[in-house]
Amino acid sequence: MRRLLSVNTGKVVAVVTMNGRYDLSMPEMKCEACKATWSAGVDDLVRNAYWPATLHFFTVYATDVFCSYEELKMAAPGLSCQAFLRMLDQRTVRFGRTGKITADSFTKSFLEWEAVRFEVDKICREEHFICPACTPDMLAVSVDGNRKHYRFKNTARSEEQALFDGIFIAKDDEVERFVDYIHSNTNHVSGRGVCGGEWSAARETSQRSSSKIDEEGLELAVCRHGVFLGALNMFRGEIYAYPLYLQNKLANKSISFFAMDVTCKYWPYLHKVTKSCQELQHLLSMKPFLSVFHAKAHDFKCEVKWSGAYQQGAGLTLGGGG
Repeated sequence: MRRLLSVNTGKVVAVVTMNGRYDLSMPEMKCEACKATWSAGVDDLVRNAYWPATLHFFTVYATDVFCSYEELKMAAPGLSCQAFLRMLDQRTVRFGRTGKITADSFTKSFLEWEAVRFEVDKICREEHFICPACTPDMLAVSVDGNRKHYRFKNTARSEEQALFDGIFIAKDDEVERFVDYIHSNTNHVSGRGVCGGEWSAARETSQRSSSKIDEEGLELAVCRHGVFLGALNMFRGEIYAYPLYLQNKLANKSISFFAMDVTCKYWPYLHKVTKSCQELQHLLSMKPFLSVFHAKAHDFKCEVKWSGAYQQGAGLTLGGGG
């Protein structure tokens, strides 16, 4: 009987697995009777745990590579993408093969894969950036700025829309509008607090950086278990309006204590803002909290008034928090 189905060699693709890069050919099936042909498409690759780098999939990644990279980044945040790819290149050579893995292609494909996973989680109603131990009532939220994540104005940036825009880090234009609204409704001036020191984080008159630095860092909000809840890009240093934005965003989580390293200055500022912005009055239902660690750097009177060690309802749960 004549054979009606033949399997032929299709286009050449680069397949990247945890054993490195393979240069393989995609199969192409042809019916000898009707001359119809079939070749693997994007949906076939995805169903079989592969991720195409482009729509024409000249490069294909095994999703196990992405899972391994993600797990390594969680265990060792300092691991760079270049180091991971060098390891895969060494695996390629070890098994007698040649070819390099392009860092830009890998990074873009990994982020696209993560973005699709996020969309699937949304469909399945999986919530991100919440702490199960703090749900539904959250005992405390801590907000602080990290000014070490510099971005420079002369850095090349893609014009493509961000894959995770506004999901964790708040949109810059929304934060800017909020800051301008607060500043337009209040007279903000810097001054020394009762603790006697002028903290670098304790000011409200910082302007957008005029140096080569574009974004000065991140303002982050975390729960007492260290789970990230939200963040924003800082353009003017650690002004009070930034933690105020995050506090307002998290107000629906029934938070009992709001912790900051300069609570002694921020809380009087909050009282002043709420007089002009009545819609923010609900933020005063939270209690100010100065961690025991930060309180040691403040004046003794400030420590007694604001430290979590003396806050009713905190007890030993938060008394020694950093």
